[in-house]
Amino acid sequence: MTQAPDITVHSIFGRCITSFLEASGDVPPAIETLVNNAVVRLMDSDMIIEDTFAPMADLQAPRVAQPLASFTQTEFIDEMTEKVRDDGFGPHFHQIIGLFGSIMLGLCATDKQREQVDLWLEQGHFGHFMMTDAGGPTLSQWQSTLTPIEGDELTLAVNKKWVIEGQKLGFSMVVCQQKGRPFPMTVLLSPEKSAELQSTACGSSFLDGSLQLGDVKGETTVTKAEFLSKGGLGSVNRFLTMVRPRFVKSLMHHLLWLHDHNRVVLDDNDRACIDFILSTANWCNAQTEFSIHSVDRVMALKFASNELLQSLVVKGAVASLNDQRDLLGFGKMEGSSYRCLLEIYSKFKRSRR
Repeated sequence: MTQAPDITVHSIFGRCITSFLEASGDVPPAIETLVNNAVVRLMDSDMIIEDTFAPMADLQAPRVAQPLASFTQTEFIDEMTEKVRDDGFGPHFHQIIGLFGSIMLGLCATDKQREQVDLWLEQGHFGHFMMTDAGGPTLSQWQSTLTPIEGDELTLAVNKKWVIEGQKLGFSMVVCQQKGRPFPMTVLLSPEKSAELQSTACGSSFLDGSLQLGDVKGETTVTKAEFLSKGGLGSVNRFLTMVRPRFVKSLMHHLLWLHDHNRVVLDDNDRACIDFILSTANWCNAQTEFSIHSVDRVMALKFASNELLQSLVVKGAVASLNDQRDLLGFGKMEGSSYRCLLEIYSKFKRSRR
């Protein structure tokens, strides 16, 4: 039996992403083409060999939704993302990221821990979030580990890469693995304990010299009182739901700023993609409930943003090598297209068994 010509690998697997983007409005052809081509390029062996290649089922409305906590920080972040349109991302990057960290602490830290952080900030210390591990992307591969010593004490081994301003440590939030636990732990380190770690700059700076990444390695002793354990994994997902759309919005405003300064050429399709991504980011930011679809929706948004940035570099629309590197970096870091697709597809796969 001959398969209908409109049923293709693109149309089947692209739905992993576009089905989540549809919530904010009709997906324009430029976005659909961008996403579908990227999904086929990123398919791994598991998808090709084991998937049934049946059309993806339509998304079902979530049966359970919970109120999404509100934070005053989002008002300041939204002001900053608007300023990116006028000034570019560089002058506002650290303030936006710092406010992201404040939201994370609001979700995951105890009152006492937040008081400590406020004191460190008053003393002029910068907060560093350490996620990317030198051991690899999978938790079991991580080299940043917690090992019990005696009583409440544990040894924290750190081997993290590409930490924002990691070459000059203030206080730190280190995401690590503990043997026997299937999920990551986050430890809050004081400036004094952070200073026990070795840190070096990694690679050239980004955003016209505004952003430097660093590698951090070493050991220190911690106690369970330093764990950021309030809220559990659910807090991390709520955090991503709130900050990722705002990060993507900043990237789109940075693109428009580059265009205003003749540093990138945007055609009508690029403009359509930017307009839709901004509209979807605003739609995500306006949501007041958290459901099973919330994290997948913002991952789909990040996927579309990543692919737009990469497409501009690929087709030669970005004149400066430094700007090309910036856009590729922001498309690969903090939620690469492959990781977003893998996370979303894994849920579709379970529903197709």
